[in-house]
Amino acid sequence: MKKSSNRGVVYLIGAGPGDPGLISVKGRELLNSCDVVIYDALVNETLVATLPASIKKIFAGKRGNQPSTPQSAINKMLVQEARKGNCVVRLKGGDPLLFGRGSEEMEYLREYQIDFQVVPGISSAIAAPAWAGIPVTHRSVSRSVAIVTGHLQAGEPIENLTIPVADTIVFLMAMQNLPLLIERILSERKFVKTTPAAIVQNGTLPHQKVVSGSLGTISKLKEKYRIEAPAAFIVGETARFTKTLSWYEKPVLAGKRVVVLRTPEQSDEMLRSLYDAGAISIPWPIIEIKPRARELKRLSAGFLSKFSAVIFTSPNGVRLFMDALLQKNIDSRNFAGKKVYTLGGGTASVLRRYGIIPDGVPEKFVAEELLRILPENMMGEQVLVPRASVARNILIETLIHRGAVVTEFPVYDTVRTESAYCPVEDGDYVLFTSSSTAEHYFSNDLSKNRKIIPCCIGDITAATVKKYFNGTIYTAQNASVPALIDALKDAAAVKKQKKIRKR
Repeated sequence: MKKSSNRGVVYLIGAGPGDPGLISVKGRELLNSCDVVIYDALVNETLVATLPASIKKIFAGKRGNQPSTPQSAINKMLVQEARKGNCVVRLKGGDPLLFGRGSEEMEYLREYQIDFQVVPGISSAIAAPAWAGIPVTHRSVSRSVAIVTGHLQAGEPIENLTIPVADTIVFLMAMQNLPLLIERILSERKFVKTTPAAIVQNGTLPHQKVVSGSLGTISKLKEKYRIEAPAAFIVGETARFTKTLSWYEKPVLAGKRVVVLRTPEQSDEMLRSLYDAGAISIPWPIIEIKPRARELKRLSAGFLSKFSAVIFTSPNGVRLFMDALLQKNIDSRNFAGKKVYTLGGGTASVLRRYGIIPDGVPEKFVAEELLRILPENMMGEQVLVPRASVARNILIETLIHRGAVVTEFPVYDTVRTESAYCPVEDGDYVLFTSSSTAEHYFSNDLSKNRKIIPCCIGDITAATVKKYFNGTIYTAQNASVPALIDALKDAAAVKKQKKIRKR
């Protein structure tokens, strides 16, 4: 039910339990094509951070004992955005109708005659135990499972909480009242103090924590291991399986905070790679890519025809240049007979998506290495270089020295974004993906004095960081996301060794 030309629609979508890969195919498709997304606190930030900039993003999260968006305000937002004719995604953690306010939102939308659909999601009540090796049902020991909210209203007595009759009970939102909840469970006499019990915090996420014991010990274990919400509390014989069927192994960067300075829509591959490695990604885009509309309007088949070679120096340059050509119905056929080079593997990868395979990519992704694979004699060659308005001059100067006629074509500006806050904490790993990210980071009063571990995408960026940072800098072997992640892993390994020595 996509929106019509003048009537909006709301999709209540379950984002799943935490792992961004556990959202449904339909949910992801709608999320990527909507006009507005209104999302909750338990939604994985990666799902929203990598959406196109054209999608309006509204955070409406709720957390216990913290400032939250009132449900009445969320209801009004849904109606207001839909009445503008928008396709609105209401993105909720887990399943939209399980212990959420999805049903209330449906009632409100129906009252105001707004079309809506529900896209179910995987609940943490099922997924968190599974990630800990706990089957909530088992042919031998558990024929039934019940899901219960452990949340109590202010002043509400624990006796109001009904404990269902089931072989396995999974409680959500139970950490705040756990001791009282255990007393209530034991009072029903279905379970005893020796009944197996487990808690799974941040289920399906790389920094998941699992503690297991019994109803008699689990409350003390929760305090000992500092378990906090969000967490699933599992009671019953199946909880003992976490000791024998546990399968999830923490990735190498589990729990490490990594600050990404790129704009989120330009960081899709990086954020996903960080998540796969277990890192907690902290997007803080301190630079913005601003297309140079006037220059891009100049592009035409005639303009492109005179060049014998084209050199792309960045993924942003490729995207902006090629998209501008496609908007004028100019495709890859217009590159026939031209030599095409890229400065890096990431740039080459983006170019391939437009149907162009570069003739040359240097092993090390810097201008000096690219010049090694270009001819020494380029007399009369017409070379086009689409790139940022501010960039190193060595490539252009050397090409001219070799006899080439060079047209430097600035397609975008890299500008600093204004930010009222800084999410960087002492001890964070910070990824510097260009000299401009380094310049803007260290010139920002909010961040320049933080005690960080810098990881750089190449030697040029590392040299810029070195001007401001007096300490160990970790540098990728080449200017690619996989190589930068490897440098990050090296930094984490060194830090781990230092901690072991201190012990």
